[in-house]
This record gives sequence, structure tokens and C-alpha cells, in this order.
Amino acid sequence: MKKSLIFVLVSSIVTIFSCQKETKEPFDLSYDDLEYNIYMGGKLAGYQKSTMGDDGNYYYTYEFNDRGRGPKLNEKISLNDNGVIVSQKISGHSYLKDTVNEVFKIKNGIAKWKSSSEQGETKFDDNSFFSAINSSIGASDLLIRKLLATVNKEVQMLPSGTVKITSMDHHRINDSIDLRLVEFKGQSFTPSYLWIDTNDRFFGYASPWFTCIQKGYDSIAKQLEPIQKQKGKQYLKNLSESLVEIPSKKVLIKNVKMFDADAGVSIPNMFVLINKDRIEKISKTEIQLDNDPYVIDGMGKMLLPGLFDMHTHISDTDGLMHLAAGVTSVRDLGNSADLPELKQNFDKNKLLGPRIVVMSGFIDKAGPYAAPTGAIINNLEEGFTAIDEYNKNGYKQIKLYSSIEPEWVKPLADKAHSLGMRVSGHIPAYMIAEQAVNNGYDEIQHANMLALNFLSDTIDTRQPLRFTMVAEHTHKLDFDSERFKEFIKLLKDKKVVIDPTISIFDGMFTTKAGEANPSFSKILNRLPLDVQRGFYSGGLPIPDGKEDDYKASYNKLLAMVNELYKNEVTIVPGTDAMAGFGLHTELENYVKAGIPASQVLKIATAVSAKVAGVANDLGTIEEGKLADLILVDGNPTHKISDIRKVVLTIKDGNIYTPESLYDAIGVSTFK
Repeated sequence: MKKSLIFVLVSSIVTIFSCQKETKEPFDLSYDDLEYNIYMGGKLAGYQKSTMGDDGNYYYTYEFNDRGRGPKLNEKISLNDNGVIVSQKISGHSYLKDTVNEVFKIKNGIAKWKSSSEQGETKFDDNSFFSAINSSIGASDLLIRKLLATVNKEVQMLPSGTVKITSMDHHRINDSIDLRLVEFKGQSFTPSYLWIDTNDRFFGYASPWFTCIQKGYDSIAKQLEPIQKQKGKQYLKNLSESLVEIPSKKVLIKNVKMFDADAGVSIPNMFVLINKDRIEKISKTEIQLDNDPYVIDGMGKMLLPGLFDMHTHISDTDGLMHLAAGVTSVRDLGNSADLPELKQNFDKNKLLGPRIVVMSGFIDKAGPYAAPTGAIINNLEEGFTAIDEYNKNGYKQIKLYSSIEPEWVKPLADKAHSLGMRVSGHIPAYMIAEQAVNNGYDEIQHANMLALNFLSDTIDTRQPLRFTMVAEHTHKLDFDSERFKEFIKLLKDKKVVIDPTISIFDGMFTTKAGEANPSFSKILNRLPLDVQRGFYSGGLPIPDGKEDDYKASYNKLLAMVNELYKNEVTIVPGTDAMAGFGLHTELENYVKAGIPASQVLKIATAVSAKVAGVANDLGTIEEGKLADLILVDGNPTHKISDIRKVVLTIKDGNIYTPESLYDAIGVSTFK
């Protein structure tokens, strides 16, 4: 579920160039036709066509397929002589196939815009550049040229905000292709990067997950990717050095309420001494030291082990947000080939970020709905080779995906188990969860995969049917039925772990465009305005008359989490969503499901550490363990939402102040 990454990428490309001040010379409205190819995980997945009509308008078509999801858009834009948009019309469907009908226009000096998720108007100043919610990548062409035509490379945007080019590096590729790598700040948490050609036209963006590049130059995308990556890495490295405090002496946290994660209880008035990266001493009385320590007063606050997010697809830019939210350990469940390098950078504190305690190798079968990353195999032998390669590179787990042939599950699981690796994943198409468990699954990702167990093994779950069928039918699931009870018993007897990612189904099943995604509604006012806009785009297209069924199905999934807990099936908190904030919501939803807050915190710490195989060093506050701790202003064992109030994060004994971390990316701290 990399939907969020794709949306952030596309929106940052489109909105990043959205403002302007005075222009150096008359704007050049001429425009050559260009085509682009779009790749997902290195596989051709779509296209972009950019043309100028005989009527002087600019026309774009944009489409890509991401495992059955993906947008299809037609866009028409008109510019005035100053190079700013005076009319824009976008139609088609969104990433989740919901209808798109977005309009922007200038009338009588007033700019007006309307889409399914927002509408507004303001006085038009003839300089501000409108940023649409659902625009194609091609629209960035016009924005690039407008931005480059301004004196200070800074522009105002509609509905709000400013964006500025902060650097532009020249590169010659293959001794013949002159390109510029452009860095922008202002419309996302961290800078964004794009390539432009000598005609100031958008040339491409390259990453392991999503690449868009001018047609005919496809072969050089792999050369652009490391250059672009290094530019971003240097920015983050500089940022990391400015936001960490490395104590030169022992750290004493005094008078603090300490959470005992094993017992699930809190202990008042404790003293905790940290020596470098380890917890040296824990005491109920004042700890006497020969030398004055670095003292942190914990009065009125709670000290907890650092939190775990057990379902991420982490990027280098996510690290800061995880630490700010108190997440000091994550498990990655499928990523690009450079994950071991990122793990090393986070683990050794070269970049701001949590420990990557488990790397999971993605495996899927080649085909139209194959995963956008990982090992894409054609037969079992290739699968065995992939498992060996993952094991050699330090991966502890294998994640099987939706296109895997059901008869391949057992031999692949047996191979992984022979190497001491765990096996988890989606339930492959034309298979149900109980079959996957009996064939070797140690863990199942996503609550919808459990609900599908009670529908049919004829559903092609490679496609969005794995969401829509669950949304339409799960409200009818009977927890008192023998089949459900037998399934829960199977999970318990086989010691199968469930990673529900329950919160993503709230936004997917219960919201329409124009409504705030409930998973993030509590923190939207803390985010940059343009980031906020993306959380009003809605979820699945809900058929008329099915709204109540869809909401009831989400509530049934939530109740299923409680059924798992009551029946002692191990749950781990994964998000597959926005870094940091997503975990807070997931924990709140477990409490909403009926699990006591203290037990939810235990799940997010001690239980997760045990499942990840790192309980000897992490997950509880004990002498000798690693100093990964968080200080919370409140008592989340009584009020789980207090987990959002992290005032200090300690990882490896290094100290991070969430307020400073958030400030560095334009996010306000909690109130």
C-alpha cells in the first residue's frame, strides 16, 4: 500500500512550482509536444502526454496502473500573457477510481476553484499560480517555466503558500545530454527534486518506486536516480547534525512515572540513569553520582520505551517524523534494493531516523498486478534464489504478495523457514487466510485479508476487489459462527501474528471527497496547508446507498481487532501510512476497539520487540538495555491520545526534541 508515497510524489511535483513574483521578461507561451513514460518499480506502468492545441490551450493526458489502482486524467489549461493559469479543467478518475471533476477559472478579477474535495475563491493578483488537487504531472511544465521566469525564483500559490527554488545543479549525462537537477522548498515536509532540460521543460523524476521520464530517454533514468538521491541525502545529513544533542555525560531522568511494558503498569517517582547508549540504573530513590549528570526533570510526565511501527515502507525523509512522534524502531515490509544502506544510516545515526529492526524481502509473481518493488519472480526456483539473496543481505523476513501462485506458498515458506526467516504477507489471489496459515504463514498483513477469509477464494485480490468486497460484505460477518471461532483458534494455535493496519480502512471505507481523512483529522491543522489538502480527497468510490454498509464494515473490522485480542492472538501495530502520526492513530483505534490503553502500549513496545526478535535490547525499560525512550506529557495509560504529546525522544542515548524536529519540516507541535 504505497498509495501515500505516490500521492505525495505526484502532488509535490505538481504543487511545488506554484507561485510567482515579478517576471524578468515577457513570458514565452510557445510549447512543443512531449510524451513521458511512467514506471512503477522499474516496470512500464503508464504515460503522460503534453500538447498545445491550435486554440492556444495546453492539453494533458495522464494515466498509470499500480496493481489495479491509479489515476486517469484529462486536463485543459489556459494561461494569460503573464504565464499564470486563468482556467483549468480536469476530469477522469483518481488513484482509487473515484470521479474527478475539478475546475479553476478567473472571472471579474476573482479566482474561483471547485473540486469534489474543496472549493474557494479569492481576489486574483495576476501573479499567483493555482495548484490543483488532481493535476497531471504535465501541468508542472507550465509551473516550472513560470517559476524560472521570476527574478528570485520564488512564487506565490493559490490557495496558499510560497515555494522557492533553493538550488539548481547542472549535469551532463552520457557526455551529450545537459540537464539541471532542481531543488524546491515550501510545499512539502522536505525539499523535492526534479530534472529539467535546456528548454526549461520538465524532463523527469527518478526513484525506485515511481519514475516519470521523457519518452526516448528511458534508459538514463537509472543514471539520474543516484544523483537525485545523493542530493536529498546531503540535505538530510545536514539537517540531522543540527537537530540531535549528544550528551557528553550521563543522563539522569528523575521523578518520572515509568511504564513497565512487561506488566502493562506505570510506576511513580522513578529515577533512570543513562550511560551513553545504555540504561545503566533504575531506582525508586535518588541516584547518587560523583559527577553532575545531564538532568531531565520528569515530574508530571511518563517515561516509556520507544514505540514500534511494525508496518512501514520507510524512506529517508520519514525518519525525522518517526522520531518526533516517539517511534524509535520500525519494521520495513517491502522496499527498494537500497534498504540495507538506509538501515545502516539510521542505525548508526548518520541520518535522523528510527532503527530498522527488521527488513522484510518483498516477493511477488510477475504479471500485470505485480508489486512495484522487490523480487518479481516467474517460477519457484527464482523465488528460492530471491530468498537466499535476501537472507544473505540481512533480511529476517519474507513478505509474499498478491500475485503469488497459491501452490507456491508452502515451498517458499519452507525455504524461508529453513533459513530461520519468518513468512508474512497479503493472502495471494484465489487463496484464503486459513489456507495460507496452514501452508506456512507466520503473520498476516492487513485486517481486510482476514475478512476475505469468509467471502470466497474466487476473488481476484490482486485488484481493488480486496477492498471493495470487504467494504460491501464484512458488516454481515458473524463472530459467533463456528467458522469464525475455528479460524481464530487456528490463528492462536499456530501462533500467527496479525498486523491489522486498521486505521487505513477508516479513511478508505468511511469518507468521501471533501471530508477529512479521519486517521489524520486531529493533526491536519498542524501540517503545511498544501499537505493538508491531500487529506480531503476521500477513499473508495462508495456506491449510492452503500454508505452505511461501508461504515458498518469498517466498524466490524475494528471489532475483529478486539476479537483477536480477547482470544490471545498476537497483534502488532503497523500503519502503512504517514510516518509517526499514523502510529498514534493506530494505537487510538485499538483502544476504540476495546483494548485497554495499558495493553495497547504494551503491544506497541514489549510485544513488538518480541515479535521483531529484539526483546533482549529493546521494548522495555530495564538496566542494560538500549536507551531508546520517550518522555510524554500526560498519562497515555489512562488517556491513549496523550501518546501524541511526546516532549523528548531518546534513541541510542542521543536526545531529540520533537518541537525542534517538527519545526524543521513546517509542522507545529501539539497543543
